[in-house]
Amino acid sequence: MAELPELLQPLEGFLGTWRGEGAGAVPGGVAPDFPYAEELTLTWEGGGPWIAYSSRTFDPDSGRKMHAESGWWRPKPPDDEGRIAVEVVLVHATGVVEVLVGGLVEGPSGTHLELASDVVARTPTAPELSADRRMYAIRGGKLMYAIDMATGEAGLVPHLAAALDRIAT
Repeated sequence: MAELPELLQPLEGFLGTWRGEGAGAVPGGVAPDFPYAEELTLTWEGGGPWIAYSSRTFDPDSGRKMHAESGWWRPKPPDDEGRIAVEVVLVHATGVVEVLVGGLVEGPSGTHLELASDVVARTPTAPELSADRRMYAIRGGKLMYAIDMATGEAGLVPHLAAALDRIAT
């Protein structure tokens, strides 16, 4: 494989296939909290200045498929202060398409990626997602993330959180 372009190098630590389990909550408490298993892949396949993203979740007991989303992480060149913006385009199997914007943030425990929805579009039968906020970080060799979600007029509330182990690079 060709060398990773300089533009993508700040996200290099996220690349790979990750697997593990997480916990979820349905906004508004209309259903019980739930466990899930996940396989998440971030790859650069050569070519453009983006990283391909895919996530598939399953019921950890039955193996029943629960959710799927795919998209691209698109980092931008550093600004005058050295900050790296990241645009994310996601397509959910449920009929939701979203654009999230944010960037790499230096925090007390290291660098992490913070994203918030800029645009959410839905098919007529898609769930009522109105906003999304995500945080991804590598801590202790694990890909950890938290996703907050808003439906309808309700504000953002915790929806998903997981810690995944790298199974391939």
